[in-house]
Amino acid sequence: MARLTMMDHIEDTGRVLQRAYDERADYGADFINLLAKGDYKKIYFTGSGTSYNAMRVVRNTFVKLLQIEGVAVEPTIFTYSESINPSSAFRPDQILVIGLSQHGDSLSTCEALQRAVDEGYTTVGVSEELGAPIERITSHYLHLVCEEEQIGPETRGYTETLFQFYILALEVAKAKGLIGNEKYKLLDADAQQAVNDYTTVVAESKNWYEATANELVKMQKSSIAGYGYNFPTAQEARLKFFETFGRPSTAYEMEEQLHGPLRAYNSDNYIFLIGGNAGPEFDRMKDIAAYYRRAWTEHVFVISGEDFDATSKDLQFSVKTTALLSPVFYTVPFQVLSAQLSKAVGIDTSVSPVKDKSISGHMNN
Repeated sequence: MARLTMMDHIEDTGRVLQRAYDERADYGADFINLLAKGDYKKIYFTGSGTSYNAMRVVRNTFVKLLQIEGVAVEPTIFTYSESINPSSAFRPDQILVIGLSQHGDSLSTCEALQRAVDEGYTTVGVSEELGAPIERITSHYLHLVCEEEQIGPETRGYTETLFQFYILALEVAKAKGLIGNEKYKLLDADAQQAVNDYTTVVAESKNWYEATANELVKMQKSSIAGYGYNFPTAQEARLKFFETFGRPSTAYEMEEQLHGPLRAYNSDNYIFLIGGNAGPEFDRMKDIAAYYRRAWTEHVFVISGEDFDATSKDLQFSVKTTALLSPVFYTVPFQVLSAQLSKAVGIDTSVSPVKDKSISGHMNN
């Protein structure tokens, strides 16, 4: 069987999203029961790299649907610097620590979870790979149904993780009586519609790349800005650009990009703006995009499914989704760009450029 490319993984993601939707009763039973019966008031979400960016999105979903206090934190900070319950506002059994590592062997994530275990907190390890260290460390385990990715830069796993946790949060909210049956049906239908529309998002992202490829392939430095639920999307996009295409890239909350970074910008900068959902921030983004084009650089690209006057450089999706599910859509264009731009300049994303592995971020199983 042929090895999947990075683009193959992106195009295959819709299939595992449907798995996550259909198989929730199988993979989610223990997790849903744990949160439905527990009195968790504060939840920590941790992971490294792409997993950390995913957990920032998951944190937002859980805060919105489950009405908990959520903290997304890098695992090494959690292990050595974080005060877990500084005000003693919560009982130890009201605090939950969830750690994500797609392969289940992230050294920093496992160390964070071990600290939580040692201090008596309930823990959930999350991975795609079964029997990994993260499963052995934690008191509870959740299996991702994203399936093993065959190359290093993760795409399918990231997107499926966001969606799987949305489904889980939805089920927990229903079980705890936080949402009624009608609201549950509406949010569940939103999820299925997002799965149905995923192939359209991929196709339109690919078409956008083809239309702008001659300009994009010349990119030497970029910045990506998002707001609200899609600030983590900007961070994951930056990571994906940098680890594949290899050109310097930065990520900002939309408004924060105006505070300092512009002093280093010039006409060579490529600026990507994520218009995740309508509202005051979206209106502000349209003004900022016009400002960047007027004052700084012609290389400004807006990505949105909302209504705006799109230029030839922009990607305007023909489909929409909810604010909570929007990171599932808006990460796709940057995954596509990372795959296609790397291929265009001769970078094989299936081959790791890291040769000296005497220091590793992964555990020895």
